Amino acid sequence: MWVSSELYPENPRWFTDPPDSSEIRYRLTPAEIVSAPARPADASAAIFRVNVEETYQSLLGIGTSLEETTVHAILKNKTDEQACEILRALIDPHRGIGMNLFRITIGTSDFSDGRAVSDHPQGFYSYQEKEDDEFSIQNDVELGIIKVLKMALQVAAECEPPQEIKFFASCWSPPSWMKTSASLIGGTLKKGYEKELAVYFRKFITAYAEQGIPIYAMTVQNEPNFAPKDYPGMRLDWRQERDLVIAIHEEFQRQPLIDTRLWIIDHNFEYWKKADKILSSLGRMGKKQYVDAVAFHAYSRAAASNMRKLQQRHPEIDLQFSEMAKFGVRGIYDIQQYFYSGSRSYVYWVSMSTQTPGDHNQGPYNDVSRLSPTMLIKTDGDHPNWYKTADYYLLGQFRFIRPGALRIACDFGSTDSLTAIAFRNPESVVLVLVNQTREEQPFQAWLDRQSYRGAVPGRSVATIVWDR
Repeated sequence: MWVSSELYPENPRWFTDPPDSSEIRYRLTPAEIVSAPARPADASAAIFRVNVEETYQSLLGIGTSLEETTVHAILKNKTDEQACEILRALIDPHRGIGMNLFRITIGTSDFSDGRAVSDHPQGFYSYQEKEDDEFSIQNDVELGIIKVLKMALQVAAECEPPQEIKFFASCWSPPSWMKTSASLIGGTLKKGYEKELAVYFRKFITAYAEQGIPIYAMTVQNEPNFAPKDYPGMRLDWRQERDLVIAIHEEFQRQPLIDTRLWIIDHNFEYWKKADKILSSLGRMGKKQYVDAVAFHAYSRAAASNMRKLQQRHPEIDLQFSEMAKFGVRGIYDIQQYFYSGSRSYVYWVSMSTQTPGDHNQGPYNDVSRLSPTMLIKTDGDHPNWYKTADYYLLGQFRFIRPGALRIACDFGSTDSLTAIAFRNPESVVLVLVNQTREEQPFQAWLDRQSYRGAVPGRSVATIVWDR
């Protein structure tokens, strides 16, 4: 069993006065679990029965983003090997936390500062600023994005054993000439420009492939139900998103074939009804197979269980969780809920910032009053130093669940003591226990008619791994 505990979750102190790592009580720390008689020694112990035969969705991956702000922090004042060490801390399942799914951006997002390569006062850019310009990802090269993604692939290949990582891409805004606002900010896609945008996406995927970076999947539009006022974005109603899905898929079916998967919605749980409309309409047109998955965020009070409602209506469509940083022990509990609701993934948003967030971020979340501490932070100063927040170790509790693992049945428990979720890898069974209380919570776990007992410290997460 391994244990990690929270410390100052979402507290700006991680930027302004970071505690020493020794203050984090548990950092993927080994802990004792022992075989036990059938009758629990402690009558108050929470009991968890794991059933490896009752299976649910498989895991696509757990990961984070490699957007521009993170890339800048990874590279700042570092040699290539020092930068690779940060990526190793994310990717390596033994020396790091075993992440395998990485979100990247198509052009710039709210965590961007391309002022060195863009005429936009906020540094935002697309790959084709004017209709008669040539398409180019040169800005991504100059900002180090391509370099870091190649490093990530290299680090994954050097793990023992080698790891497979996947990139999925999201667009915050098409080029301004395709939009009603004539700007990367605001507006919507001009009527009849679906084909042009589909070609734009083909060019992006092709250009990245030429750099040796495959794009496993893409979301049609980041948060298409919201038009931010101070960073790239646009609205799409359900018919627009459906028509764009059709244009992209049919463009990708042209030769040379592009096998990048399409994910829709890429927004909060309440938009499951919009997804239902899109999928139902595509179904009537005989084109439902154009969509591989529906992706969700959690920036509202809508329940994760809305994902289950959607899958009941469209069981052949996958569910993904594509963006939101979760903090503290409560955050790990929320991730449990996403998996219980059918998601095949969890992706944290913004892996790393500099200690002064505005150092390379001209989006709205560029100061400590608006940006929650990222799991990795580059220390201010002309040196390569960086540090891990407690959330790095909490997310690391999932490193034992490998891609392809099947979620399996287990007792859920209670937020008054412990909650649990279980997965089955080919050669192991993993049980993740979350203790949101301040007190140590004893437990008894059952697997294959064998009983085990232990305890999870207060405000901590424990992961039990049984080799099989």
